[in-house]
Amino acid sequence: MDLTAQYEQMLGALLPRGPAWDSDDPLLLGFAPSLERVHSRADALMLEIDPRSVTELIDRYESISGLPDSCTPTGTQTIAQRRKRLDAKLNLAGGINEAFYREQLDALGYTDATITRYPKSIFTCNSKCTDSLFTDEWRYYWRVNIPTSAQISSMTCTGNCTDSIRVWGDTVVECVISKLAPSHTYVIFLYSE
Repeated sequence: MDLTAQYEQMLGALLPRGPAWDSDDPLLLGFAPSLERVHSRADALMLEIDPRSVTELIDRYESISGLPDSCTPTGTQTIAQRRKRLDAKLNLAGGINEAFYREQLDALGYTDATITRYPKSIFTCNSKCTDSLFTDEWRYYWRVNIPTSAQISSMTCTGNCTDSIRVWGDTVVECVISKLAPSHTYVIFLYSE
């Protein structure tokens, strides 16, 4: 049974008992389509609560959360890109551990990215031959490893003479992670095959 018919049945059931009332009254049946439209509109607005499915209220959500910000690329973004960025910003739980940054990378669409932390110990004369040659300062560095599959653009014959031969990287993810990184650390972004 469709929603309009359900509302017709519910409105008829609300009438008092007696011969003066008719559940097929045109006035009563005229309310059912309006109630169905209100019901459908309420269902559609429920999807607007979640930043992953917002469409109509995305501009309002972005203005409340301070988007677009300095991490937003110039030009036109798709609704899907805007939703990802909004979801990543609104559902920010906080933290300065690897799991927190993994969640941010996942929210930005980089589920296959990894994070490398450098060892806190330095190379000494007692270290193994296979140990890395990191100095004490390297404990403040960490690396985000991003596959380059969709992030490489090469120079074309229609490009300008000043264009780079090859460009890689995602300025949005670099900006977001760099903004969220603790101020005493340095983030390195590695785009690998």
